[in-house]
Amino acid sequence: MICDKCRVLCEGTCPVCGSARRLRESDPSEPAHLITLNATQAMLVEPVLADTGVPYFKKGSIGGGLTAQIGMMREMFRFFVPVSGRERYREAIEAVFGEDAEVMRLLHEFD
Repeated sequence: MICDKCRVLCEGTCPVCGSARRLRESDPSEPAHLITLNATQAMLVEPVLADTGVPYFKKGSIGGGLTAQIGMMREMFRFFVPVSGRERYREAIEAVFGEDAEVMRLLHEFD
């Protein structure tokens, strides 16, 4: 199941918004939330995602205008990947950042 609002894969209720009504069966090609990272973490993880060959996109949480005013280091980035490629991305991140407890916690935040 996937939450239409948060794009998180889950069962029962969404761990982000708490809704059960927004859950529906996911399509293998649709984007699902993978991980949310700060700017420094995102700069380190993004090349690993790019090397997998599976498409992904990232979305900033505060927007370009505010980021320009307060600085890039305060931005948080949400990464989205196709449901069908999610495990491949997770394995790639775990292979490179397996010793980084914070990245691993964030990667498994909604398990």
